[in-house]
Amino acid sequence: MPNFLHRTSKQSLRSVSYPDLPEPIANYIEEPDLSAVEGQPVKYWIIIGDVISLVDLATRDSIDAAAETTRLDNIADELDHTQTIMRAFAETVLDEFNSVANKVNQILDAIDSANNLTQLKSNVAAITDRPQRTLAQLKSAVRSKL
Repeated sequence: MPNFLHRTSKQSLRSVSYPDLPEPIANYIEEPDLSAVEGQPVKYWIIIGDVISLVDLATRDSIDAAAETTRLDNIADELDHTQTIMRAFAETVLDEFNSVANKVNQILDAIDSANNLTQLKSNVAAITDRPQRTLAQLKSAVRSKL
Protein backbone atom coordinates (compact mmCIF):
# COMPACT_ATOMS: atom_id res chain seq x y z
CA MET A 1 0.00 0.00 0.00
CA PRO A 2 1.32 3.44 -0.91
CA ASN A 3 2.29 6.37 1.28
CA PHE A 4 0.61 9.74 0.83
CA LEU A 5 1.28 13.36 1.76
CA HIS A 6 -1.61 15.80 2.09
CA ARG A 7 -0.99 18.82 -0.12
CA THR A 8 -2.33 21.40 2.37
CA SER A 9 -1.80 20.04 5.88
CA LYS A 10 1.37 18.17 4.86
CA GLN A 11 0.20 15.24 6.98
CA SER A 12 1.87 12.00 6.05
CA LEU A 13 -0.24 8.85 5.72
CA ARG A 14 1.72 5.61 5.56
CA SER A 15 0.54 2.40 3.98
CA VAL A 16 -2.98 3.56 3.20
CA SER A 17 -5.19 2.11 0.53
CA TYR A 18 -7.02 4.43 -1.84
CA PRO A 19 -10.48 3.76 -0.37
CA ASP A 20 -9.18 4.55 3.14
CA LEU A 21 -8.06 8.09 2.25
CA PRO A 22 -10.18 10.61 4.22
CA GLU A 23 -10.29 13.04 1.26
CA PRO A 24 -10.19 12.79 -2.54
CA ILE A 25 -6.93 11.50 -4.02
CA ALA A 26 -6.36 14.91 -5.68
CA ASN A 27 -5.58 16.34 -2.22
CA TYR A 28 -2.62 13.98 -1.82
CA ILE A 29 0.77 13.29 -3.34
CA GLU A 30 1.27 9.57 -3.77
CA GLU A 31 4.71 8.22 -2.79
CA PRO A 32 6.11 11.71 -2.16
CA ASP A 33 9.84 12.34 -2.54
CA LEU A 34 10.79 13.92 0.80
CA SER A 35 14.57 13.85 0.24
CA ALA A 36 14.75 17.65 -0.22
CA VAL A 37 13.04 18.32 3.12
CA GLU A 38 14.34 15.44 5.20
CA GLY A 39 15.06 16.54 8.75
CA GLN A 40 13.41 19.95 8.26
CA PRO A 41 10.26 21.11 10.07
CA VAL A 42 7.08 20.84 8.01
CA LYS A 43 6.49 24.58 8.41
CA TYR A 44 9.39 25.15 5.98
CA TRP A 45 8.04 22.85 3.26
CA ILE A 46 6.48 24.16 0.10
CA ILE A 47 4.57 22.02 -2.39
CA ILE A 48 4.43 23.00 -6.04
CA GLY A 49 2.71 20.40 -8.17
CA ASP A 50 4.03 17.11 -6.80
CA VAL A 51 7.43 18.54 -5.81
CA ILE A 52 8.16 19.10 -2.12
CA SER A 53 11.00 21.50 -1.37
CA LEU A 54 12.20 23.95 1.26
CA VAL A 55 11.26 27.61 1.20
CA ASP A 56 14.22 29.97 0.89
CA LEU A 57 16.14 31.22 3.92
CA ALA A 58 14.45 34.64 3.95
CA THR A 59 11.03 32.96 4.05
CA ARG A 60 12.18 30.61 6.83
CA ASP A 61 13.36 33.63 8.81
CA SER A 62 10.01 35.37 8.33
CA ILE A 63 8.14 32.19 9.34
CA ASP A 64 10.26 32.01 12.51
CA ALA A 65 9.79 35.73 13.23
CA ALA A 66 6.01 35.42 12.82
CA ALA A 67 5.94 32.38 15.09
CA GLU A 68 7.97 34.22 17.75
CA THR A 69 5.69 37.25 17.50
CA THR A 70 2.67 35.01 17.94
CA ARG A 71 4.30 33.26 20.92
CA LEU A 72 5.07 36.55 22.63
CA ASP A 73 1.60 37.94 21.85
CA ASN A 74 0.04 34.84 23.39
CA ILE A 75 2.09 35.29 26.55
CA ALA A 76 1.11 38.95 26.77
CA ASP A 77 -2.54 38.10 26.08
CA GLU A 78 -2.56 35.88 29.16
CA LEU A 79 -2.85 39.09 31.17
CA ASP A 80 -6.27 39.66 29.60
CA HIS A 81 -7.48 36.12 30.14
CA THR A 82 -6.36 35.16 33.60
CA GLN A 83 -6.97 36.33 37.14
CA THR A 84 -3.65 35.48 38.72
CA ILE A 85 -1.20 37.02 41.11
CA MET A 86 0.92 38.08 38.12
CA ARG A 87 -1.94 39.99 36.53
CA ALA A 88 -2.84 41.65 39.83
CA PHE A 89 0.80 42.58 40.41
CA ALA A 90 1.11 43.95 36.86
CA GLU A 91 -2.01 46.08 37.35
CA THR A 92 -0.63 47.39 40.64
CA VAL A 93 2.70 48.28 39.04
CA LEU A 94 0.83 50.00 36.19
CA ASP A 95 -1.16 52.04 38.73
CA GLU A 96 2.11 53.08 40.38
CA PHE A 97 3.64 54.06 37.02
CA ASN A 98 0.58 56.16 36.26
CA SER A 99 0.78 57.80 39.68
CA VAL A 100 4.42 58.72 39.07
CA ALA A 101 3.54 60.04 35.61
CA ASN A 102 0.80 62.22 37.14
CA LYS A 103 3.28 63.60 39.68
CA VAL A 104 5.84 64.36 36.95
CA ASN A 105 3.12 66.10 34.92
CA GLN A 106 2.16 68.22 37.94
CA ILE A 107 5.80 69.30 38.31
CA LEU A 108 6.07 70.08 34.60
CA ASP A 109 2.82 72.07 34.72
CA ALA A 110 4.18 74.03 37.71
CA ILE A 111 7.34 74.82 35.74
CA ASP A 112 5.37 75.80 32.63
CA SER A 113 3.10 78.18 34.50
CA ALA A 114 5.86 79.94 36.44
CA ASN A 115 7.02 83.35 35.27
CA ASN A 116 9.87 83.69 37.76
CA LEU A 117 11.79 81.68 40.32
CA THR A 118 9.59 82.75 43.22
CA GLN A 119 6.45 81.62 41.43
CA LEU A 120 8.15 78.36 40.43
CA LYS A 121 9.06 77.64 44.06
CA SER A 122 5.51 78.44 45.12
CA ASN A 123 3.97 76.24 42.40
CA VAL A 124 6.22 73.27 43.20
CA ALA A 125 5.65 73.67 46.94
CA ALA A 126 1.91 73.30 46.34
CA ILE A 127 2.43 69.80 44.92
CA THR A 128 1.93 67.16 47.58
CA ASP A 129 4.69 64.68 48.29
CA ARG A 130 4.35 61.18 46.97
CA PRO A 131 4.50 58.79 49.90
CA GLN A 132 6.67 55.70 49.87
CA ARG A 133 4.85 52.42 49.65
CA THR A 134 5.27 49.60 52.14
CA LEU A 135 5.16 45.88 51.51
CA ALA A 136 1.84 45.72 53.37
CA GLN A 137 0.41 48.38 51.06
CA LEU A 138 1.66 46.45 48.02
CA LYS A 139 0.06 43.24 49.27
CA SER A 140 -3.19 45.07 49.94
CA ALA A 141 -3.20 46.67 46.50
CA VAL A 142 -2.48 43.33 44.80
CA ARG A 143 -5.13 41.59 46.86
CA SER A 144 -7.73 44.17 45.86
CA LYS A 145 -7.12 43.30 42.18
CA LEU A 146 -7.58 39.55 42.57
